[in-house]
Amino acid sequence: MREILHQIKKFKELKGVVIGDLMLDIYSFGKVDRISPEAPVPVIKIEREEYRAGGAANVASNLKALGAEVSLVGIIGEDENGRILLDLLKSKGIDTSNLLIKKRTRTIVKNRLISKGQQLLRVDHEDGAHPTRTQKDSIIDIVSKLSQKVNFIIIEDYNKGLLSSNLYREIIKNSKAPIFIDPKFEYYSAMKNAFLIKPNFDEFRRATRLHNIRGNIFKHLESFRKRLNAKNLVVTKGEDGMFITSDTLAYHIPSLHRNVYDVTGAGDMVISILALSMSSGLNLIESSILATIAAGIEITKLGAEPITPEELLEEIQRSYERLKREIKVLKEQS
Repeated sequence: MREILHQIKKFKELKGVVIGDLMLDIYSFGKVDRISPEAPVPVIKIEREEYRAGGAANVASNLKALGAEVSLVGIIGEDENGRILLDLLKSKGIDTSNLLIKKRTRTIVKNRLISKGQQLLRVDHEDGAHPTRTQKDSIIDIVSKLSQKVNFIIIEDYNKGLLSSNLYREIIKNSKAPIFIDPKFEYYSAMKNAFLIKPNFDEFRRATRLHNIRGNIFKHLESFRKRLNAKNLVVTKGEDGMFITSDTLAYHIPSLHRNVYDVTGAGDMVISILALSMSSGLNLIESSILATIAAGIEITKLGAEPITPEELLEEIQRSYERLKREIKVLKEQS
């Protein structure tokens, strides 16, 4: 335990890059006290709004909140929401000098309407963040240069248009730093040789074309990891925890079993902690336990909101040893 806590203090010595789909999350809070006379729908009277960094920008916020230095790479639109997101990121101390602005494109926005702590509706505005050929070349060049100065790179894919097979291949090929990938449903064949890939269980099933996974999941995990030549594979499964494999080792890490308030941002938190923990010197098992703990904290918050070092340390001291005892071995090294 002492070693774990010591390594967490090293988070503030780390430098990382996050590349991916950028979003502005708007939380509109209000009261509902009547039904519209125009249609059978509730009328919400907005009282206040909060702006938060979403998508890959939320991952960067997580890393920064836990002490790391972060450079963010992605595309925003030339609009008011893009300016709001840029100012928000700068206020957090995140390096935004490598963000690209695309003309005649709307910044991706997710607007959540909330009353009495419950989300009533989400309204999305998006054109996608499809880069031009020149912007793709710029992104590859930027990430390649930054990789020589940082401890890790996170690729955060929300399937909004920034990432492509070619971009994945070029980033992985040219990077001097370990690549951690939080994928969506596409481009897995282009992720070969990544250091760590973290799909959720549904994404894993779709990528492997396995609709019903029965018995020991190890053979499926290991087959997928070897096919992509990934050093590490982490498959998250919500309240059922996560499956991890590296070389010929495989384990099931249980969840923290917290009351779920909002699952928004849980996956972002997992990839953030995995990158920080493994870059600080912890192994995959130790890092996965910390990621499980951090995700357990995240789901008690409303929306995507970074956790503090104090929250993480407190929960580690309360839960780390218990989770460690509850790990299930799927396959041990022979």
